[in-house]
Amino acid sequence: MKNYVILFLISTMSLHHVITAVETSGLSDPKEIPVTTKNPEEKKIYPIAIIGAGAAGTMAVKRAVLNNNEVLLFTGAKQARRCSRGNWVRKIDNIPGLGKYERPILELRNEVLQELTQSPLSHNLYVIEESVSFIEKDIDFFKLTDGTGRIYCAKYVVMATGIMDEQPRIQGSIDPILKYANGQTIAYCSLCDGHRSFGKKTVIIGHSESAANIALLLLEKYQLTSMTILTNGKIHEFTPELLKQIQNKNINILEAPIKEVLGNKEQKQLTGFVLENDHAVEADIGFIALGIRPNNQLALQIGAQVDESGLVITDLNGESSIPNLFIAGDLRANSMKQIYTAWQHAVDSIQLINQRIRE
Repeated sequence: MKNYVILFLISTMSLHHVITAVETSGLSDPKEIPVTTKNPEEKKIYPIAIIGAGAAGTMAVKRAVLNNNEVLLFTGAKQARRCSRGNWVRKIDNIPGLGKYERPILELRNEVLQELTQSPLSHNLYVIEESVSFIEKDIDFFKLTDGTGRIYCAKYVVMATGIMDEQPRIQGSIDPILKYANGQTIAYCSLCDGHRSFGKKTVIIGHSESAANIALLLLEKYQLTSMTILTNGKIHEFTPELLKQIQNKNINILEAPIKEVLGNKEQKQLTGFVLENDHAVEADIGFIALGIRPNNQLALQIGAQVDESGLVITDLNGESSIPNLFIAGDLRANSMKQIYTAWQHAVDSIQLINQRIRE
């Protein structure tokens, strides 16, 4: 089954911090909701620090505050947030209750932080709208340096910095694909968005075995009108067995580089692609299968063990090879890259941390 899954979330210190959803990448952003917290002290050792405020980070901070533990939340600087998949997630159909949101991860974060600041336990929450630029382990606590140079300390750290999907370069740029990605006529996860291909002319952009397996899966499940694999100038890496299956299913493999993406950019409606040999390919929906880029710089910096993809290896509770450093969400190795999985990661890690704090 794993072959069919595309492995694909901190303003200067002032009296108050404001959390807003300010990205401008397509659909209208959720309404800006100001959230204020106290300033944390630089010399104090806090029980928990959470790095990242995507699906995993949001669930982690909610569980930690409800456990009546003080927690530092580094939401990430604006530019850093743009480098995480959660920032770009649009309509979500495969999780009950999330279909009503236009920007689910950002809107849920806003709601959770607003709720926490209005709760009787609001004194536990310290929000820092900066990225963590450096992390180091002292004897029994972590030192976290933010983008402004301020240093904070925490006994336990939950790292939820996520991943980013690799993008196809078309005429040297990723821009041609982004408008359609924002409208989900270009997608990245067959488990999340495969159903959107039902009855449609579908294209996979990729050259690995994963791309071939996704093509076969979608064709088998969703009664596609057609299926084409575009390797975008790369030589495919399909095994002879996969290649035979593709040929038997009449799936076209076109290796010429992509010259142009066709469609209505304003409506984000894909209609096809033109290759450099001027061959035109009709498409109602496309899937990118080029792998992922983990946001693992901090994990590598502190020496956490990672797998061949750069994802951080943990035990079942999310603890990395660095004691008291936990990984939640897409950055964790050997796990599905789904919102509900990230939520479970966060709860498992925070509950173990809470148990250790109590002990």
